[in-house]
Amino acid sequence: MSTKHIYQNPITSAHLWHVIDATNHHVGSLATKIAGLLRGKHKPIYDRSSPLECGDYVVVLNSRNIQLTGKKWDQKLYRRHTGYPGGLRETPASQMLEKDPNHILRHAVLGMLPKNDSKYYLEQRLKIYENEKNPHIGQISKTPQSSLALNLGPYEAPTINPTNEQVDNYFAGYILKMDDNVEQFSMVESKVRDHKDNLKRQRRVLRKKRANELKPINIEEDN
Repeated sequence: MSTKHIYQNPITSAHLWHVIDATNHHVGSLATKIAGLLRGKHKPIYDRSSPLECGDYVVVLNSRNIQLTGKKWDQKLYRRHTGYPGGLRETPASQMLEKDPNHILRHAVLGMLPKNDSKYYLEQRLKIYENEKNPHIGQISKTPQSSLALNLGPYEAPTINPTNEQVDNYFAGYILKMDDNVEQFSMVESKVRDHKDNLKRQRRVLRKKRANELKPINIEEDN
């Protein structure tokens, strides 16, 4: 069946509405998921030449509760130009959160969309709101029940409770003691990583020594 006939089928080409709660989600990771939903990359009928037929609508709530990693609230700058000489304006992310929190997530998503004519139409399908109030209750309630629907709630930190078998497989035979908490797990992981780095460094030195040994010896002939 050709792609043209697939998009004529109302079941396969139905545009879904995805509701995402941005509370405590990181901007980058959340923007990648939103960009994929807008383009329809989560569907088996995805065709990059026709993203408008594949893509869905995305409603993001609580954009004011979005998070950035590290010191990006002070270091990340949003730039614009007025068009006049010396008209460059720079706004830190912390001030942008107070001024227009929707711009932070929208700017990240638009940077991940293709730079062509479809970008304008895909942007229209992205609805971002500072809180849970939104005018799309009617569309959201009529969303088809499908496994393709992706409704993300607030961010939940992953809990690490590995079994003994998983620990043995992960550390490839290293016998280490650890507790069932994230801090101890990360500390043990860093120790193993440092040990592996030392082994790589030693192998690199050995390779250099062997390479020098294999170099031809220049013998000056006596005249």
